[in-house]
Amino acid sequence: MSTLQDLKDVENTAKLLVDKFDGTVSDANGTFEMRNTNRIDKAQIKAEEYLKKANIVYKNIGFDSKEDRIPTQVWFKTPEFLRCMPDMFILNKNNDFNFLEIKGCRDNAKFKMSDILQYSLWNGIAPVYFFILDVTNDETFLLSFESLMERLDISSINKYEDNNKVYFSYPTSMLSDYKRTIK
Repeated sequence: MSTLQDLKDVENTAKLLVDKFDGTVSDANGTFEMRNTNRIDKAQIKAEEYLKKANIVYKNIGFDSKEDRIPTQVWFKTPEFLRCMPDMFILNKNNDFNFLEIKGCRDNAKFKMSDILQYSLWNGIAPVYFFILDVTNDETFLLSFESLMERLDISSINKYEDNNKVYFSYPTSMLSDYKRTIK
């Protein structure tokens, strides 16, 4: 048996435990595995609905696929730049190539500082947009990377307790100007 298969088997065992205790831990308190096992990605679904309705061509490219995730031990050996690959590429209405990162949140969209640094590199390749779904208020927002950086003034800076990573938290109530379409 290959090492990769061994890792997948270990993660499958963890998934069985997660299934047993599903719903007993909130996203904020759960592990990555608990947050990403047998879950419906509402933000992904909303983004795809939006893109189809707007007749925008898209292709999923990122590592967030819940159907075929790579094992955690392999994930952390992958260069950070690739781990922060946007979720999809799109051809906008002008037929220009762009990247789209999809985020779900509850009242506050959170962006790790380390991820923002990587998104700035991706933005150097092609424009990066963020599709944000606030599931609490069932609202969607669309921001360019530049808009996200211009609005740092509305964000607060916090640190995740589990990994001490610094993140910017954008209250979605302050993003009403970004309920717009991809240019």
